[in-house]
Amino acid sequence: MSSRLKDEIAIVTGGADGIGRAIVEMFCAQGAKVCIADINEDLGQELARDLTAKGFDTFFSNVDVGNISQVNAMVEATNTRFGAPSILINNAGWIPMTAEPLDAEDDMWQRLFRCNLDGMWNCARAVIPQMKVANKGSIVNLGSVHSHQIVKGHFPYAVTKHAVVGLTRSLAVEYAKNKIRVNTLCPGMVETPTALKGWSETEDPEGLRQAVANLHPLQMNAVPKDMAYAAVFLASQEARFMTGQSLIIDGGRSILYHD
Repeated sequence: MSSRLKDEIAIVTGGADGIGRAIVEMFCAQGAKVCIADINEDLGQELARDLTAKGFDTFFSNVDVGNISQVNAMVEATNTRFGAPSILINNAGWIPMTAEPLDAEDDMWQRLFRCNLDGMWNCARAVIPQMKVANKGSIVNLGSVHSHQIVKGHFPYAVTKHAVVGLTRSLAVEYAKNKIRVNTLCPGMVETPTALKGWSETEDPEGLRQAVANLHPLQMNAVPKDMAYAAVFLASQEARFMTGQSLIIDGGRSILYHD
């Protein structure tokens, strides 16, 4: 077992599946004690059982990050089980698709901000007081290439992801004096179970998968583990002089010209 995160106590929201699951698994492998926080109880409990059986210190907390009472209960459960969290990975999010901004209904707007932005702030404000006492901490907010570039058909998702960068930078400045680092991890196209399922429902799943890969200069898509490696770096002391930044991992796609 590696020890880049030895003695660290981490909360990973959206930790039951996709990028979050990969982060949970890698954090455990790197020596952290991990709270798997997710709204999907079946997947979360299954992952916690599997990792516990392998000897890792982890447990599952069923939480809707948009509900501050549930978030507070999740953090308290982490305190009881492991102690005060030193790492927060704000990964939980929702990605709807709309044809144009005027098609976005009020309910979609509210739900999206509740999950993608309010949820991150709920979790951050629940752990920051304890991080202040410890005079250390690392918060990693999951943004997106949509945090920096606009692609048609992703409103208001891109608005929320731009806001995540603002939240990151604001908290980084406000709590730097407490040695709390706050950064944004911005993935590009990742072959998550959700993405693979979406492609499988088309007439040519492999053709579509390759077409998406070809949009990147590296001619491939990422896998969840690619983001987990980056999350370990941002959460660890290897990034001790890095705060308020956005780490974009997108195979070079965001530097291309888009019309």
